Amino acid sequence: WAGHFHTVTYKCDRDRPIFPLFLKANLKMTPSPRRSSRPTRSSLTSLLAFLSILPLASPLSFCATRRHHRTPSSVRRPVSLSMLSSTPPLKLRKSSVEGTDGYELQLPNVEGRGQIYYDAVYAPGDKMDGAFTKDVVLYLPGLTRTTSSAKGTSLATYCERKGYTFLSADYYGVANADAAADFLNASISRWVEDTIYFLERANPGKRAVLVGAGIGGWISVLVALKRPELVRGIVGVGADPDFTEDLIWNTLSKDDQEGIMSEGFRNIQWGDRVYPITRSLIEDGRKNLILRGGTQSIDIDCPVRLLHAMYDKEVPYSTPFRLADAIKGRDVTIMIIKGGEHMLARDEDVKKMHSAVEEVLENAWEYDLTSPMSG
Repeated sequence: WAGHFHTVTYKCDRDRPIFPLFLKANLKMTPSPRRSSRPTRSSLTSLLAFLSILPLASPLSFCATRRHHRTPSSVRRPVSLSMLSSTPPLKLRKSSVEGTDGYELQLPNVEGRGQIYYDAVYAPGDKMDGAFTKDVVLYLPGLTRTTSSAKGTSLATYCERKGYTFLSADYYGVANADAAADFLNASISRWVEDTIYFLERANPGKRAVLVGAGIGGWISVLVALKRPELVRGIVGVGADPDFTEDLIWNTLSKDDQEGIMSEGFRNIQWGDRVYPITRSLIEDGRKNLILRGGTQSIDIDCPVRLLHAMYDKEVPYSTPFRLADAIKGRDVTIMIIKGGEHMLARDEDVKKMHSAVEEVLENAWEYDLTSPMSG
């Protein structure tokens, strides 16, 4: 095969950061004069070295997959903390936030907040100056993931088919919306405040079902605590509240802990993946811990559905039980999925997520103060 080797194929699961499927090996794989059926020794060494870096490289980049039905004017490229540079963000199509829907839109830069890049698919007939549909779904992706992950894509398509308004925004410092260096200063508090601001601007006067994957589940709970009038219900998919302290910091070696504090970040192996863990994420996470208060300590009364994989290698399935016990409301359901993994991105997992959204929409009561029958 030495004389016919051209490309290397590296397949990723749908919800992992994506590297090109076809990578030019750029290796001189010329047959040996003596043994034409085998590669040269130097070629084999180069090939092995090349292949060895692929598993290490993939988790270090943020996801940049595109939805199959998009025709974006520009494409956000994946970035990583190894690319900390002054690379300017790509110019994306602006939205006046007046009911405009589409992908890769951006909120105007006001109040010194910086750009918020988002997707919006409003239900038919919805307008910013008129009545919104009562069925609004906001997707909050996992750590280092963008709105175009497999779950986000599936949920957007599902909402379009059902006639629901779908919203989703990239976190500050993730993807190419901001320079990669901004991720060093990103925090859970920042992402919570951005989510609240986004809901106020893109979904005024209505409550949304928050669908949070991983850290998105944690953010969903914090938004519901700060602004309950914005939240109709919560669907957590592999939600990981308090993970920065319980599942990351407390398991790190002293060397990694010191490295994060002194250098600003370290790439940390967590489960089957490597994540950039920053000092800002650790320190700010301590200000937002929600599982320390015990039973009924989280004052949330909206419907909550928690989907979790039994064999999750990143977040143990005891976590949704701790969260459910801490939530004050009674309408909380946990679904443990046997055979799934942390991302829960298989077709059967995504269908369960859709069902959970439907259940929350059915169970969450909605009132209209303009109606004389609303009490």
